[in-house]
Parts: sequence; structure tokens; C-alpha cells
Amino acid sequence: MTKDNIIVAALRLFLLRGYRNVSLMDVANEIGITKGGIYHYFGSKEELFRASIGYLFDYFGGRYTEFLSKEKTFRGTLNLLLSGEQDAYMEGLLNIKPGDYRANNASLALEIMHNFPEIQEQIDQGQLRLRNIIKEKLQAAQETGETRGDLDAKVVATIVLSVSSGLNVLGKNIINPDMHQQMIDSLWQLIGVNDVKE
Repeated sequence: MTKDNIIVAALRLFLLRGYRNVSLMDVANEIGITKGGIYHYFGSKEELFRASIGYLFDYFGGRYTEFLSKEKTFRGTLNLLLSGEQDAYMEGLLNIKPGDYRANNASLALEIMHNFPEIQEQIDQGQLRLRNIIKEKLQAAQETGETRGDLDAKVVATIVLSVSSGLNVLGKNIINPDMHQQMIDSLWQLIGVNDVKE
């Protein structure tokens, strides 16, 4: 059993149950090792939690950076950020369906804010980096005439990031694929130049 296997199993449980409701024994049972096997790599549940959240940030940060760097149009960037792709990655990485962990996101976020300020700082820094990437892509789109040039790129990037983050909280009963597309189209009507196609 590798360190990464332990981290992924722990992350899965933390997302499903929250920090307080997961023990090292739960993680050990999840992957079929002894608690001592976890202590070989991690000195405490807190250390394992930090490693798990760090792994999640690295995974998604790398994915977003990779995909956003390949995307040539701002309309394509919107599609990527607002299409629910993060749910597919979460399911692929952790073998959990979005609805299974979504209800626990708020309590896990509160646990992080109250008990792990350094992790909250990581989250904030990651969000700022993502907003800057979105802002730079929008500025490039403004220069090429793909999007309206009279909009404040930082404000629009913050709106796009807020919508993307909010989608993580809403369930598929509220936001289905058709609604995703309608949201993208509506946002595009506000910022895009009508004669430019994706």
C-alpha cells in the first residue's frame, strides 16, 4: 500500500463524512491495512488530513491549469469552468458521485475554516490564482474582440469563479446539463461579442 493510496482513501472519507467523523481506523479499514500502516507515513489524523487536502489542491490545480492553458477561447474557458467537469474528475479520482459528498461540503469547509487556518489560506491562494488565470484569459479575449472590452476583467473573473464555486454546492436536481448550458449561454450574452463563435 502506497502513501498515495492512503491519502486518496482518507480524502474520500473526509469528503463523505467530514474531518471529525473519520478516524485513522476508518481509513485503515477502507484500504485494508492496519492503523500502524498509516502511522508509517503519517504521525496523526491531522497530518493525514493536511496531506489529503494538499493532494486535492495539487490534483485540481494541475488539472485546471493544464486545461485552461490549452483552451484558446474565453467561451471555451467558460464551458470548461461551468460544465461540471470537476464532478467527473472527483468521481474518477475518488470513486464518489457528486451527490454523495456535496451535502458534507459545507460542514467540511467550516471545519477547515475553524480548525485549519493554514489550509484555508491555501484555498484562498488557489482561488486567487484561478481568478488571475481567468482574468488573463478574459483580457486576451478582450484584446482579440471575442468579449466586450468595456468590462473590468477582474470583476468578471470573480463572477465566473463565484458561479463555478457555487455549482459545486448545488445538486444535479437543480443544475442539470441543460441548465449548465443555459447558464453558460446567459453569461456569454452579458460578456461576449455576438458575432464571435466558439
